[in-house]
Amino acid sequence: MVAQGQYTDEFNKLLQTFDAWINFSKASFDYLLVLLDIWVRAFEELMRELVSSQNKGETVENLRQFLQVWSSIFDQVFAQRFQSEDALEIQGKFMNAAITWRLHQQQLMEVFLKMNDLPTRSELDEVYRSLYELRKEVKNLKKTLAESLNNEVL
Repeated sequence: MVAQGQYTDEFNKLLQTFDAWINFSKASFDYLLVLLDIWVRAFEELMRELVSSQNKGETVENLRQFLQVWSSIFDQVFAQRFQSEDALEIQGKFMNAAITWRLHQQQLMEVFLKMNDLPTRSELDEVYRSLYELRKEVKNLKKTLAESLNNEVL
């Protein structure tokens, strides 16, 4: 028989996971806006550079030259934008929200797996850890046995 409090705990985990997902979605959107801003600024700078070069009588001869100009401009714009305080703050919020979302997702998955009588990640981790320890122990026992057999033969 399942206690009433267990359902409350599971429901609270579900709500916390949903909140974490919403926070992650908001942070992702803000981060994507920063990236979009970088792309727009880089494209604008590229167009200015190409127009300026053309006005000077210089032309881009091939794809390699174009990519060098584009890469140089994009790197400058990207570095400049991501050094700004607001971009760093947005990136930090995005990373924190992603980590929090992932942790809540794992906790919720554990609840669903338990509900369906399936092994959870933590249970499998414990089994793997035990197997590892047993392998080490067997290896040490084999080594000890081989050493004692070698000593008897001598």
